[in-house]
Amino acid sequence: MPRGSEQPRVVVVGGQFAGRRASRMLRKGNLHVTLVDSKGFWEYTPGALRCLVEPKAARKMVQAQPRGTVRATAVGLESAGSDTTVTGVKLNDGSSLPADHVVIATGSSYPNPIKATHDVASSPEERRVQIEAAHATLVSAKNVVIVGGGTVGVELAAEIAGKWGRHKEVTLITPHDRLLERMPPRAGKLALRWLEKKGVWVILNDRVEDWGGAPKDVATLRPGGGDWKLRTEQGRELRASLVYPCVGGRSLPGPLKTRGVGKNGEVRVDMANGLRVEGFDNVYAAGDCCGTNEEKNAFTADLNATAVARGILASYRRKPVALSYPRSVCGRNTTPKIAVVSLHKRNAVMQFNGLVLGGPLPAFVKGLIEFFQVHSALGTPGVTFVWDALESTNVFLGRFLF
Repeated sequence: MPRGSEQPRVVVVGGQFAGRRASRMLRKGNLHVTLVDSKGFWEYTPGALRCLVEPKAARKMVQAQPRGTVRATAVGLESAGSDTTVTGVKLNDGSSLPADHVVIATGSSYPNPIKATHDVASSPEERRVQIEAAHATLVSAKNVVIVGGGTVGVELAAEIAGKWGRHKEVTLITPHDRLLERMPPRAGKLALRWLEKKGVWVILNDRVEDWGGAPKDVATLRPGGGDWKLRTEQGRELRASLVYPCVGGRSLPGPLKTRGVGKNGEVRVDMANGLRVEGFDNVYAAGDCCGTNEEKNAFTADLNATAVARGILASYRRKPVALSYPRSVCGRNTTPKIAVVSLHKRNAVMQFNGLVLGGPLPAFVKGLIEFFQVHSALGTPGVTFVWDALESTNVFLGRFLF
């Protein structure tokens, strides 16, 4: 811990939604913050699927990390004396960053090209080139199979069908009896109706048993040309030029090795103590990597980061604050269930707790969220203040409505 008048040092590992929010709040509290990110860019990941069909959108969706960001991979933690108190973060170049607190916001991985490879350093320009290449691959595909009927699978199917209509065959398969299984049933019905109207073949209650050699970690054309041949448990044969695995991501624990890491890579946290990582006194987690039982999206990433930042700041201000998450930021023991799933440009499905809406209004809301998130990342004057106020309003209303 810092002595005397030394400014407390916080190392934030991960420069996406949670890492950016935590860094900003801690700097406002007059702490010395170092942001470490293995990539050289920030990406508005909810817009990644739009970029696959319209790569020009990546010009605003992919941005350089802010000045002062350390472009490196955090590979370990240092301690002196007590091994539960971390004193520094080891980097892949052999150097280390001293730390009084560490925030792990390393996110999650997802099959390429929906997310960039998490531990490969690159620039915004290189990521945009990757997106252009993925777009070209999609353009050349006559037919597409999407494995997974959650938010990513549904949005991807909608983007492809919305762009090319019935000129490109799209099949979506899910083992569940409905789409968007983590949202209320009405959301899945609205999405199914829209997709089928656009010519998407939606297969429920079945799963891919034999991938026919198609990779499960990247969407790519079959070497030598021709179609991938997939077989399902119920005996269906699916042929596709391109197969998109959309069956969920995997948490990335970053510099954590075994202590504080669950069997699926999630970072185990003490929710009663501001999302502090189990087994450590001064390490916290936020965002997709955080092992909380809630939907993983930009909204909950911001809530995680807010809880972590408030807890760290409170330790120096000597003012008692509620640390139990999510009550510390939401005023109740559950986070509001807020999600918007795009159905191409002018349609969407939105959930606000138990309320589900479909049509142009949710699409407008999704556009507003994108505007505020992108311009907040750019540092557009006034936008961050307005966005913080809107999120606080949603949290407040989420305590009482629907």
